[in-house]
Amino acid sequence: MDLASLCNFNKTLLEEKIKAIINKDPNLPEHYREHLSQLLFSSGKRIRPIFTVLGSYFGNADQDQVYNLAAIFELIHTASLIHDDIIDKAELRRGKPTLHTIYGTTNALILGDYLVSLCCETVSNFEFEEVYYNDFHLTDLCRSEITQQRLLFNFDITYEDYITKTKNKTALLIAASLLGGAKLAGVDEKTLKKLYIYGINLGISFQINDDILDFTQDTTHLGKPNGADLMNGNITLPVILALKDKKIKKHIRNLSKQSPIEDFNYCINYIKNSKWIKKSHRISRKYLKKAKKAIKGLKHDKKALLIEILDMLDKRTH
Repeated sequence: MDLASLCNFNKTLLEEKIKAIINKDPNLPEHYREHLSQLLFSSGKRIRPIFTVLGSYFGNADQDQVYNLAAIFELIHTASLIHDDIIDKAELRRGKPTLHTIYGTTNALILGDYLVSLCCETVSNFEFEEVYYNDFHLTDLCRSEITQQRLLFNFDITYEDYITKTKNKTALLIAASLLGGAKLAGVDEKTLKKLYIYGINLGISFQINDDILDFTQDTTHLGKPNGADLMNGNITLPVILALKDKKIKKHIRNLSKQSPIEDFNYCINYIKNSKWIKKSHRISRKYLKKAKKAIKGLKHDKKALLIEILDMLDKRTH
């Protein structure tokens, strides 16, 4: 069973809400709308909208409003992916050519900016503007990207630097999605706090697992080349841990933008088959345990669902 099925998530309704948002602007050139549709309706996991709907289960909310908010979180996430792919010069996203490789950097940049603006405009038209902005700020995403750029090929990055960046880049949006749905449902402050801590720790674990998969997953399932993060200078947890290894430490520290692909592949293959992958898994599980601990005192029949999600994410292979 996948996460959407487990959470009784209505994919069809979400797609209807997304279509309604991107179709509401009559002045958007049709070819731009088509580009957005191709990206938005590809094989994304819909993690953030799923958590918006999940949060609404802890109270009573209007389903229409919940899915409107869920659509906005998915659009913001998609905009961030467009910009990430441009910055990383990525050629593949979900196994398909990235937007900027097909339509050019200028058009992709415009579409990413347009999605962000569209989300802000859409939020202001609904009654949940306060819900959205109280729990998530677009500047969080921007600051995390600024930090990531500052730390490119910086092999002195600390574990704390990595976790802070991961929290801002991934975990905050997941936690905000969960809280957004919960606030629409009128959930009390005590429960909101538990859900927030749960969401932050789950989000950190989720990103660590993604960083592991960047090394271990085959290109077909990963949707991009193995070790793409390292080749772009993005130092993730498996690399930080491998820098303690005398056999590979020097090779990693010698990497730069100008390094030949053979040097990158040597490091990537070493890390892929090293003990540092298992160590990364253990750290990922530590954050899942923190998420579980956060909801220990939660009294709600959906608590079991939150625990089941943690178990599912622990076994995630793609």
